[in-house]
Amino acid sequence: MKTKLLLCMAAFAFSNLSAAETALNTPEYKPLNNVRVSMQRMLRSSEGRYFLSLYAGIWNPHATLYDLVETQTINLKGLQKGDQLNLKSVDVDSENITNRVYQLSGMLNANSGDLKGILVESEDTLGKSIQFEPAIKVSDKPNFIFKFYGLEDINQPYGSVLKRLDIVNKNNNNVVQNLTGFSAFPKSIGYMDVNFDGYYDLVLSDISDERTIQDKRYIYWIFNPKTQQFQRSPQLEKIVGFPKLYGEKQQIDFGDGQLYQVKNGLLNRME
Repeated sequence: MKTKLLLCMAAFAFSNLSAAETALNTPEYKPLNNVRVSMQRMLRSSEGRYFLSLYAGIWNPHATLYDLVETQTINLKGLQKGDQLNLKSVDVDSENITNRVYQLSGMLNANSGDLKGILVESEDTLGKSIQFEPAIKVSDKPNFIFKFYGLEDINQPYGSVLKRLDIVNKNNNNVVQNLTGFSAFPKSIGYMDVNFDGYYDLVLSDISDERTIQDKRYIYWIFNPKTQQFQRSPQLEKIVGFPKLYGEKQQIDFGDGQLYQVKNGLLNRME
């Protein structure tokens, strides 16, 4: 039976608290300075042949390159220094169906998401130039940074718990939203376009009610471009499993046979 879920359209009262209300109702949280933001960029080459799912800005940048013409999947890992990326093909799992050796290097524009790169195959030392750009283009994509706050908790296996996330406009350093009302894993968050609308959403690992990260329960804050706010999605939070995004197909795989197709803001369970 096909299941349809609205990814996020309704605003919730707790996501629209005023600054004064937040100050009155929020405990004294301490800054958490070592939270990793794992950002997934979905890029498409200008000629349409390649689709790149890229995790950059972290200590172990990696990517999956899909050759849509030869129907190849190329897993890449490597290094990043500033805006410079150098990735090489690796055998990660059975999805890597090519035995050829590839290297992708280039300059990533962190603000626009554009990547001007060179793809080298095997012994071809010259390679070919590839211009990547966001797969889903929007003209008013915000530029955010995040500040994290939480509580030390000796009863937690992680030593602390993430309790508040401040959304900060990178251009003027103003706080535009405070996200509260959750207990999340304090070491990392996901920043990815869950509903394939061109805007990045937030995925936190839920550790409330004695849950651990092994339970694979997640908290979703979906960005609404109309309100310019993140809105929590209880529909998505009912699904167990981390969302693995296949941007070239606009599908989400939560594991254990839970594959969904996203279309017009709806999540459709596939059989």
